[in-house]
Amino acid sequence: MLREEFPVLERTVYLNTAGYGLVPRRAVGKIVSTVRRLLEEGPWNSSFEEKILNEARREAAKLIGAKAEEVFFTTSTTTGLSKVVTMVGLKKGDNVVSFDLEFPGVASVVKTYCSKVGCEVRVVRHRNGFYSVEDIEKAVDEKTKAIVASSVQWVNGLVMPLKEMREIADRVGAYLILDSIQHIGAIKFNVNEIKPDFAVAGGEKWLLSTWFGVGLAYVRKELLSELEGPPYGLHDMEEPAETWSQYWFNPDKDCWKLLKLKKTAARFEWAGTPPMLGVLGFMESLKLLNEIGINKIHYHNLSLKEKLINIITELNGEIVSFTENKGEWSGITTFKSKNISLKEHYNIVAELKKRNIIVAARGAGGLGGIRVSPHLYNTVDDLEKLFEVIKGLTR
Repeated sequence: MLREEFPVLERTVYLNTAGYGLVPRRAVGKIVSTVRRLLEEGPWNSSFEEKILNEARREAAKLIGAKAEEVFFTTSTTTGLSKVVTMVGLKKGDNVVSFDLEFPGVASVVKTYCSKVGCEVRVVRHRNGFYSVEDIEKAVDEKTKAIVASSVQWVNGLVMPLKEMREIADRVGAYLILDSIQHIGAIKFNVNEIKPDFAVAGGEKWLLSTWFGVGLAYVRKELLSELEGPPYGLHDMEEPAETWSQYWFNPDKDCWKLLKLKKTAARFEWAGTPPMLGVLGFMESLKLLNEIGINKIHYHNLSLKEKLINIITELNGEIVSFTENKGEWSGITTFKSKNISLKEHYNIVAELKKRNIIVAARGAGGLGGIRVSPHLYNTVDDLEKLFEVIKGLTR
């Protein structure tokens, strides 16, 4: 049974995957057994590392419909996004278009880097949580170098108008850069349909890899030859023809003669020794997601959302940025009660936590409420338990 992979569910109603995802038993088991083997047998060689990294990249690529050569690993969304922003060649006179409900980490990366190089940041304002395609079109011009956005917004859970954003970016020759941490693993995300130039997702939410320190990044294959990465390290290089073992032994080698760069996105990965324990755990979580299948996960999560909406409506609550268009739905639903102040919602979340029911209080841009984010391990029963307690707290 799937829920057995997540023992914490025996005592907790956990509905905050948009904050942190639960880690499956199998991922922890893989890390523990590897640590034990490391303790008893010592560290392995680089061929083992490369084999595991290649396998993990294939699992990540499968989840998003990409090729393994288009995937590289990063420690977090913010780290991956920072790397991408530095690679696209922003300079003085350029502008970057983004959105006012963006996660603060996105805003921090864009604003600090643009301040450094002298490019302009243009922020599109929401209309009750929604973004008008017309407003986005007005924000861009021939000097727009990138459109940077969360593909799913963290406060209200709305899927952005990604098809239209791709078309707008193409018209002005801009990169489409996506923070997809609230998207990948939760609902369908296929790079061949969305067509981003870059997409980044930390592992700690819907990818079920909290505290592993590993996430995935995608870069469109056609861009690989034109991007300049950060300073490269040995792990970004191809194995020498003589093999690594002979390379290290060769007394005549010139240490200042650079090896050939990898031709794949892996050259943007860790320049030095990778965090292999995190990669192993991340790979096991990716395998679980792929075994279940993202289509099945997508429909499960949206069916829970539909149930959530029905319950909230019956209780005369208000969905933040509600739409009947299921194409804009994600695994996140934020709501508020019409009978109490917004501040009291924060107190309700704290009271729920005392009763081992975990949700979140979230807000930005004048929007806010209680954010509920069930995942593949949740059931309708979890939702009913949540609102049974909420009804008691708000009487």
